[in-house]
Amino acid sequence: MRQVRYSISFVDQLNALLAQGQAKFGSRLVDEKRDLIFDTIDFYLASYPKKARDQELDLCSHAITGTPFVVFYEFDDNELHVFFIAHSRADRLRIDRTSVVW
Repeated sequence: MRQVRYSISFVDQLNALLAQGQAKFGSRLVDEKRDLIFDTIDFYLASYPKKARDQELDLCSHAITGTPFVVFYEFDDNELHVFFIAHSRADRLRIDRTSVVW
């Protein structure tokens, strides 16, 4: 199984997205969604990454089932590099792939 490497950009974006839902949905649901996102990446995408690419970002993408979020990543035989996370309806043209911070 591949090692997963999360960018600082991903972590910051995830925290911001989940904070938006905290007041409306509560801590318990937000914690469940956080766990779902990390479980999907760590246990599913690390083993079965898809080569489907997002045309705007030229990165692989995967919609996290049970959430409104999409993760953007690259992978090789050893690692899965998670660049960004965004709401599925977000304008992807506004995301600058070169702005990722590791």
